[in-house]
Amino acid sequence: MKHGLALSISLSSLSVLLALALWASSGSATTPVIKAPTFSNRVILIRHGEKGRQDPLPGTETEPERESRWGPPWGPGRGGKGKFPSGLNDKGRQRAQHLRTFFGKDSGYDIGLIFAAPRELPKETERTYATVAPLAQDLGLEIDIDCADADADCIVSKVEAFAQKSSADILISWKHRDLNVIATALGAKNARKHYPDERYDIVWTMQDGAIVHKQSMHCPVLDDNRVDEDDPDLEIEPLTGSRSTWDWIARWGGWRDVWRAQRTMITHST
Repeated sequence: MKHGLALSISLSSLSVLLALALWASSGSATTPVIKAPTFSNRVILIRHGEKGRQDPLPGTETEPERESRWGPPWGPGRGGKGKFPSGLNDKGRQRAQHLRTFFGKDSGYDIGLIFAAPRELPKETERTYATVAPLAQDLGLEIDIDCADADADCIVSKVEAFAQKSSADILISWKHRDLNVIATALGAKNARKHYPDERYDIVWTMQDGAIVHKQSMHCPVLDDNRVDEDDPDLEIEPLTGSRSTWDWIARWGGWRDVWRAQRTMITHST
């Protein structure tokens, strides 16, 4: 009787798996259609620099003196009373300075448009803006903040308009949980995962409808221990629609757990 029950459950589970396989192969399991981009510019997506009351920079016990006016070498300050959470801490300001070299005129990038999202005022001290402000000043660019409180379509429209007149790279400095949403709206078919919560150093490069490269910006001191090779946070996701039937079964049916459970039941019944 136990053998018959186990076999019946096993066949029932197998039927479910086969149904899932047919469902996936028929196209019913596809994700929403992602609009193909109409531009070929490289789009660079980064998270703002470090924020909040984090540990001071290695080797510094007290906060260094700053010029009253923001600019090199420090960049925008922390903000006024009640605005501290919106701004950058020492590490974030150091990262902002590193971007002047990483994305600067002598780098392999040709930044022609910069986006940021200062939802709080004053904008100069808001972290997404402050992260790219020193770089923008070097490049003679005005940071576009029009999309700060808009949906991702706002950036899409501006990128498409810019691409009609320029092939330069586009840099987006934003809150990390929105970056994959923006990338998807711009046509990336492999931006399902959020930017890692604990990282500030990762640079996503998107082109021709896909995230094609991820790397650490290797800011001196802050990222000295980062190694790009074999870093799971830098793995490129497969394009949407490239999953095999068995990938869909693994995702939706939990076939491994079912298989183990059936083996256990059969073993116990013998």
